[in-house]
Amino acid sequence: MTFAWERVKADPGTILATVIVGMVLIWVVGFVMSFIAHVVSSVGVTATHRSSSGLPFDLMPLSIGMASLSWAIDLVVTSFVMAGIMSFALKVAKGLPYTFADLFSGAPFFVSVLVANLISGLAISIGLVFLIVPGVILMIGLSMTLPLIVDRGIGPIDALTESWRLTDGNRANIFIFGLIAFGLVVAGACACGLGIFLVIPLLYIAHMYVYLKLTNQPVAVITQARPQSVAY
Repeated sequence: MTFAWERVKADPGTILATVIVGMVLIWVVGFVMSFIAHVVSSVGVTATHRSSSGLPFDLMPLSIGMASLSWAIDLVVTSFVMAGIMSFALKVAKGLPYTFADLFSGAPFFVSVLVANLISGLAISIGLVFLIVPGVILMIGLSMTLPLIVDRGIGPIDALTESWRLTDGNRANIFIFGLIAFGLVVAGACACGLGIFLVIPLLYIAHMYVYLKLTNQPVAVITQARPQSVAY
């Protein structure tokens, strides 16, 4: 976390603005899509009830279709923006030049990120529903999938497989990192929710730092300010 803090502290304007805008985009789209799905579902249930009472229409299939469409749009937007945030955070962690425009640079990785999110999300959900521990293990084992996609440009299946291999032998440490991250998110949420806007950017960069260390890649050099000498 120290590395991530130093990187954010070196350029808080660009780093915080880029990740926060990405977060807000994901949240807004998710909220709007959920609201639409809820409204359409409510209308469908009401229409179905009236239809069973003698009216000649049933909007339940339409409500299911709209709910599915809303979910798909949410997933597409989330995957696109997440690819951009990951690409941006990777540059920050590597010490490469970066700009706010990197937030919208996820197009080359979009399809792979989308498919990887679908596969990993389904696998982790099944693991958490039936047996919590397997779900947590899957979450840890697949945690490097998206960094691999944006760093190496590989496909979703190769990224999932490589992430599983890469985390082998390091899952206990990644689990501890996850606990620390969870604690920071809770603390940020408790600070009137505003702390989240600092915590999430830190976690993205910290995630990339862990990835770069696992893959034996160099990270950005942190320059410590030297204390000024005082002449007597």
